[in-house]
Amino acid sequence: MCPASPEQLPPPPILPATVFTELCSYLRESGSTLSPSEALIKAVQLWIAKGRADAIPAQGYQWKQLFLPEGTRLRMQVRECWHTAAIVGDELIYKGNPTSPHQMARQAAGDGRNAWREIWVLMPGHKQWANADRLRAQLVKERAAIPPTPAESMKIAAKAMSDALSTALTLVAHANDQAQNTLERRLPKYRRAWDMLEDVD
Repeated sequence: MCPASPEQLPPPPILPATVFTELCSYLRESGSTLSPSEALIKAVQLWIAKGRADAIPAQGYQWKQLFLPEGTRLRMQVRECWHTAAIVGDELIYKGNPTSPHQMARQAAGDGRNAWREIWVLMPGHKQWANADRLRAQLVKERAAIPPTPAESMKIAAKAMSDALSTALTLVAHANDQAQNTLERRLPKYRRAWDMLEDVD
């Protein structure tokens, strides 16, 4: 929360005093609980995220979990020869024809080659080639590190509770069925004559 008087806090050295005063006034008027530095951090993070989102091209090739934006180059070495392909629009083009990474690996090296391990990828704007398998592993690791949203957490908890209730109901039904069978087996009509005990007085 901004102090009552913006003059109490000096503006950050990179922020002009008038902008800092305007920010403090806005935070106070809107009832925000953010401090000026927290508001600045959030604004910069949103600006960076928007820039990154705008930089992602609309077209590209989806290779299972890995999205290859348009302009991505792929290569694979077989013996001393490099086989190259590129993402054009929504297709992977190898030797002038649309194909898949698996088909590219088969055409270049024959059966028995794993495209994930063999193909190297150069994304637009990057300078280093990266192995497709490592990119996929990194993507999976990043997704696992993202905590679930409250809605996702509630959905997971609800499913777990539903599964537990279903299991409990199945166990209760099984126990009731077993108890009923045991009781019926003890009734005289289900007992053999020689298995009956005589009443002794």
